[in-house]
This record gives sequence, structure tokens and C-alpha cells, in this order.
Amino acid sequence: MRKPFFPIVFVAIVLSLPVAGTAAAQVQFAGNATAPSEPLALWYRRPAVPTQWTQALAIGNGRIGAMVFGGVNQERLQMNEDTLWAGGPYDPVNPRAKTNLPQARQLIFDGKYQDAKNLINSTILAVPSSEMSYEPAGDLILNFPEVVSVENYRRDLNLDTAVAGVSYTANGVHFSRSVFASPVDQVIVVRLTANKNGSISFNASCARRPRRGPP
Repeated sequence: MRKPFFPIVFVAIVLSLPVAGTAAAQVQFAGNATAPSEPLALWYRRPAVPTQWTQALAIGNGRIGAMVFGGVNQERLQMNEDTLWAGGPYDPVNPRAKTNLPQARQLIFDGKYQDAKNLINSTILAVPSSEMSYEPAGDLILNFPEVVSVENYRRDLNLDTAVAGVSYTANGVHFSRSVFASPVDQVIVVRLTANKNGSISFNASCARRPRRGPP
């Protein structure tokens, strides 16, 4: 049986301009962003609701991944790693399975499907019959200087390149954000850009919350 494995998820934040810090406020949205040029893309004109995990856009490389919420004043990446589960190592093999398998087969051959189902459920399925809950690896939080309104907001996920993007204009500056999970370097990369020098400023923090129900 394997010993518990405690993974490290690396997140590289790649900046095109200088850095600093601040927080989050209610934002007004104006304008209508155009659709992405890529034919295979999911896209939206609003960020994901912070409490609606399924509205976020998913990126990953098969081992590590993140749900990208696309906030303006605060970006949240909820990260995952494929070995991080609740509980500890365990052997789910049902010790009664080998003995009862021939009888279950015979019940199926005899057309006694309900009896076969009951026997399989009680003596053959794994113990426990479900896997341990999958645990989030943690949240990466980026808090940006507060703005009260933005124009032409768009968040999207390119289904060909698996890159999630956010773009908008605030106070005359166009901001864009790209997030992807590299399969080669095994890192999650966040790239922030702006079209005016000295416009990128944020605080970065990490949070770890054990799963209790949905993320």
C-alpha cells in the first residue's frame, strides 16, 4: 500500500509589466465584447459568480488543473492535483468477492437479475463502494486595485489550446489575462498584460480549505 503523497502544485505568474497590491469591490459592466476568433471556444460577458463553482472555466493537463473564475477586482483559481484525496490509503477489495462470484454469475445465467444484483451489492462491490472524496489543492487569490466599472469584459476558454482568458478595459487601460496548465513543465501559468506601463498591480495569496460537499 502506498504511503500518503503530499503534492506541491506550482503556479508561475508571468508579468509583462511591474507589480504591487490591493483588494475587491462591486463592478459595473458596460459595452458588449465581441466573440473570440477561435471557432471552438466558450465565452461570457461576465465573470463567474464566486459561489457558483460550475460557472468557472476549467484548465488542466491531466495531473494538475484549476477552475478560473475571471473576476475583475479579484481573480480566484481553485487548483487540483490528481493524488490529493480525503482520508488515507486503504484497500477497497471485498474479501467475500472471490467466494460469491460464481454464485452471482449463475444467478445471472438463470435470469435472476435482482437476486444477482443484491448479492453483488452486498458481497462483491468494493468496501467502501465509493471512492474517497476528491480534495481541492487550494485557492490562488489575486487581488487587484479596485475599479468600479469596466468596458467590453470577456472571459473565454479556447477548446483547442486549453487556455482560459480574461480581457476588459478599465480607466482607459486594456487588461488581459491568460491561464493554462503546461503539460511539459507541469506548472499552472498566469500571464497578466496591460497596454500601459505601470498598470499591473496585485496582491497574491493562497488559501487551503478541506472539502465539505461541493467545492
